[in-house]
Amino acid sequence: MTHRLKLLLLAALACSISACSPKPKPPAEPASIPAVPAAPKPNPNGAATTPQLQQAVETAADLFNRGENDLACEQVKRASGVKGSGSAADLELSQRLERFRQACEPSE
Repeated sequence: MTHRLKLLLLAALACSISACSPKPKPPAEPASIPAVPAAPKPNPNGAATTPQLQQAVETAADLFNRGENDLACEQVKRASGVKGSGSAADLELSQRLERFRQACEPSE
């Protein structure tokens, strides 16, 4: 056999041996981190608030931030009948709602 033929056979043998060898195992997936539910938003004044008032103000603020002023003003009108518990946090929410109501009034 010629030298080139020997090299060619040797290369073919090496390829066939490497093709038959066991494949390495893929790395194990990292352990999944358990999902932790989001903590509730802390109340800045520590006082309990009326949930309807808090939700109304948050919804109106979100709508204003997204530029949906008409929907935000409708939300403010619906929330104007919601009464707070008189806590400091409810007073702050009522003041924010009043500022939103003033923003909904047409400017002269």
